[in-house]
This record gives sequence, C-alpha cells and structure tokens, in this order.
Amino acid sequence: MVIFWRLLFGHLLADFTFQTDFINRWKRSSLWGMLAHCAAHPICYAALTYPYLRDNWVSLGVVSLPGWACITLVFVTHFMEDQWRVFTIFKYDLPDNTLYFVWDQIIHYAIIFAVIPGGLKGENVSLMPELWPVLGCLFVLVTHASTVLIYFVEKDLTDRVFPGFQEKYLQMAERLVLALCFLVPGHFWPILALIWLSMMHAARARRMMDLSWLSFYIGGASAVLCGLAARLVYYS
Repeated sequence: MVIFWRLLFGHLLADFTFQTDFINRWKRSSLWGMLAHCAAHPICYAALTYPYLRDNWVSLGVVSLPGWACITLVFVTHFMEDQWRVFTIFKYDLPDNTLYFVWDQIIHYAIIFAVIPGGLKGENVSLMPELWPVLGCLFVLVTHASTVLIYFVEKDLTDRVFPGFQEKYLQMAERLVLALCFLVPGHFWPILALIWLSMMHAARARRMMDLSWLSFYIGGASAVLCGLAARLVYYS
C-alpha cells in the first residue's frame, strides 16, 4: 500500500493542485495543452515513488513490469481518457457535468489500482503504512478537489461560473482551517470546529463573501469528512 498511497497523492496533486485554470483551458483547446497536463502525472509519480521505480510492480505471466513502466502505462491511459473526454464533449456536445467528472476520476483511480504491486520487498502490509501521503491526499481533497466538485454541482444546478482567484483560495482556506480544527489534540477540537463553522455561516449569511448556500454545505461537509478522516489517521 506504500505505492498506492503515493500514486494516489501524486494523481491528486497533478489533476487538481497543479492543474491551473490556464492548464485546464489549454488542454481543452490544444493537444499540447493535454500533453502538458498529463505529463505532470508521471513527474509527480516518479518523484513520490523514486525508491521503488526499478522494482517489479506487476507480473503478467512471464512479463514483469517495473515501476517506471507502470508509471508510463498510467500516463498513456490518462492521456487517452482525458483526450476522449474532451473529444466527446466537443464532438457530440455532451454535458461536462458532475457525473462525467466523477466517472472520469473513477477510471483514473481504477488504472492506478491496477498497477500497484501486490507486495514489494520490505513493504509494510498495513493499510496505511505511511502517514504523510494519506494526509497529503486529504489536504488536496479538502482544498482543490472540493473546489472542482462544488463547481460542477453548482454548474449543473444553478449555472454558476467557476470562482475567481481570490474567491477560490479564500474558500479553500476556510475549508482547510475547519479540517485542521479536527487535528487539535485533546478534547477541545469539537468546540473549535463548531466556532469556525459558525463564523463561516455568519460570513455567508451577512453576504461578507460571495458564497452560495450550496457551496457552503458541500464545502463544510467535505471539510468535516476530511477532518475526521485526518484525525482518525493521525491519532490511530
């Protein structure tokens, strides 16, 4: 599971944190943009799994695939999937909606799961042998990934546009602070979380920031879930 969590963290970084608004627009209008986006994935994977790149990850009969070959395979399939998504959206005028977004992510995760090794030499067999990549995944989920999910849900229901730079990062900071409240040691953390959530609610109610109720509830729920998961992982 060492490789799994590191690859998952690398995917979330490349697909959300490092995919800027410019890259997102570029990949939808140019093959070079798509290559630039997809190339970020093997770079992240290789950096995070460097000690294991020469180990055999997958054995298919007499054929064994080392880590670098598996990463290359993930890169190729990611490019094909993303290019197919863009092609079908523009060719057949399909809606780029929440369902399409979730389905696209499921395919990427399934491909990653298919190339993880059954057990590398010396690898811990526990579900979460390392803490940092799991917490890294939760960090991306509560910040950039939640932003994209909220955008798709709001676009489907209210035709709301993607938030601007300041609005986007302010909302991410709010969710991150709420999630971090769950990592406070002792028994005071639920009170801190409730206080911060109340402040977020008051800011929205008084129109101190352009945050819809849908965004507030989805963002708050994602922060609470990620915060609880982080606390469970960190203090287990």
